[in-house]
Amino acid sequence: MPADGKNKKGWKEVVAAGGFAGACARTVVAPIERLKILYQIKSGDQSIGTLLREVVQKEGIRQMWKGNSAAVVRVVPYLSTQFFSYERYKGLLQQKLGDRPVAAGLGAGSLAGVTAVCATYPLDTVRARMALQTEGLTQTQYRNLFDAVLVVGRTEGVSALYRGLAATVAGAAPYTGLKFGFYEFFKLTWCERVGVSERELSGWVRVPMGASAGLAALTAVYPFDVIRRRMQTHAGGARYTSVWSALVTIGREEGVRRGLYRGLSLNYLKTMPNVAIYMSLYDVTVKWLSEQNSPL
Repeated sequence: MPADGKNKKGWKEVVAAGGFAGACARTVVAPIERLKILYQIKSGDQSIGTLLREVVQKEGIRQMWKGNSAAVVRVVPYLSTQFFSYERYKGLLQQKLGDRPVAAGLGAGSLAGVTAVCATYPLDTVRARMALQTEGLTQTQYRNLFDAVLVVGRTEGVSALYRGLAATVAGAAPYTGLKFGFYEFFKLTWCERVGVSERELSGWVRVPMGASAGLAALTAVYPFDVIRRRMQTHAGGARYTSVWSALVTIGREEGVRRGLYRGLSLNYLKTMPNVAIYMSLYDVTVKWLSEQNSPL
């Protein structure tokens, strides 16, 4: 996504486009995300279909979006930070690497993923806790996202807000790097094939590229997402001594497919529209905002 002189991306356009794209994508996939969290933290052989019917019968279809506002509050700063960091890191790497967009995307994506995770991780931790509260699986009484941050920090210590951070960073760096790297590769390949510039790609062409990039990256790092949720939602002392301990314990006690890759098919259903929407919508939105602010 190189910036040209006419439509150079400013930080305001990047932050606004990232937040907007994230909020739209998260709202679309909210029902799948809710099911995914419930499925990940539960053990046993209950199928995804059974869990879905149980939730809908008890609460109604509209309640599949329950808790989405808290999720959006977390996603907006997360993706704003991720895209802003990505553009800055990419610019620096391109100065060193030259005309190698895929390599720059891979490196910048990895660094942006770590930056965004570290900057917003407490919000992700309490969102997971609030999801349990929403489902009646915990006795906590958080009023909102920020109240939850204060309560957890006061009662369990600030370190509790960062429980599972190592597993998240271990997954975020390769996931975000691969996601942006594959996305840049698909765009470059298509542009060379049809003989157009990257800026000329339509939103509809970008959508399947974003979906494919997200799926490839997700498969590689999914076990870290399972570990992160287990660590975040466990109140009290640490459930696992380390990321490696969690990998070994879950793999031994529950198996690779039923444990470390539990809910993967459901996450595929979430990731395809989610990444497709926010990657393509970000490109289209930031381009439009840049054009509005460009001198004639």
